[in-house]
Amino acid sequence: MTAYIFDIDDTLYLERDYVRSGFNAVGNEIGIPAFGQKCWELFECGVRGNTFDHARQAFPELTIETKALVDIYRCHKPNIDLCEDAREFIHNLRERTAIVSDGPIHSQRAKFLALGLLPWIECPLFTAEIRAPKPAPAAFQLVAWTLDTPYRDCVYIADNPKKDFAGPKQLGMHTIRMRRPDSLHFNVESGNDVDEEVETFDEVKR
Repeated sequence: MTAYIFDIDDTLYLERDYVRSGFNAVGNEIGIPAFGQKCWELFECGVRGNTFDHARQAFPELTIETKALVDIYRCHKPNIDLCEDAREFIHNLRERTAIVSDGPIHSQRAKFLALGLLPWIECPLFTAEIRAPKPAPAAFQLVAWTLDTPYRDCVYIADNPKKDFAGPKQLGMHTIRMRRPDSLHFNVESGNDVDEEVETFDEVKR
């Protein structure tokens, strides 16, 4: 039986929704909602990585350190939802299921729970737990062993060609790149580690 392994960000939901949720949470937590709105405006203009440092230039009264802002962002309860095509696909699956996802452990667990995936995913594995972020194959080896499924019968669906697919492809898994138009890595071209490319789960052949 085939095992379906999923990434989370920009695969099952749009990561930009998490970003907006996080910025709003920061603004509300520090009592300056306009700060969160400013962060989102900067993000929409292409600012990445140091958004808080840029935003605080417009708020000289803000004394809280950037690290504390990052902590609020990463630890907030996300206001996010599964893409409808992802929801339908997962809820109708009868095959084995797993998650392999990078990122800060608290953030990824919070996303997993907020998206309502707990009843539907047998083996959620966050690479920070085993200190083996993608593209290392270790997480995929562990998932295949847990699901008792040969590598050749595993399908990994993710969004980022820069890191997502080298590990599973090395093991002989089938790789599908989810290229949603609003995803953060949409403009990154797929490489040799990608077997298929789709825009929605409606295009995934089972």
